[in-house]
Amino acid sequence: MSFVGEIDERLEPILYLIEEDYERGLAQLKLLAEEGHQLAIESLGCHLSYDGDDDAAMKWLLMANDFGSAVAAWNLAMMANQRGDRQDVKRWIDRSAELGEADAIDVQSLAYDVEAHLAKERGEDI
Repeated sequence: MSFVGEIDERLEPILYLIEEDYERGLAQLKLLAEEGHQLAIESLGCHLSYDGDDDAAMKWLLMANDFGSAVAAWNLAMMANQRGDRQDVKRWIDRSAELGEADAIDVQSLAYDVEAHLAKERGEDI
């Protein structure tokens, strides 16, 4: 079963803070994630991944994957794709698709061609 988190009264102000003061907001998000807040764990992993802090992102995304986050599995697949690790890409795409992530299901239909999927998302012919 896939995890679908809801933004609650603890997380919502942190997400607004991230928009206004990224570093302070991220620090608050980390504190909430360290308390075990599942959506904060998922969100922190994604933010760190987008920031290019792959080691830290991996820690949080793996944690989010453990509770069934399709988003985390998708981000782990994209990180594997950046590393050129085809075996890991397939593993995380399959996990993400199993959890219902539409992008992952599309990549499976494209014989695990992530680049074709991304090109399609950008509106390019594949």
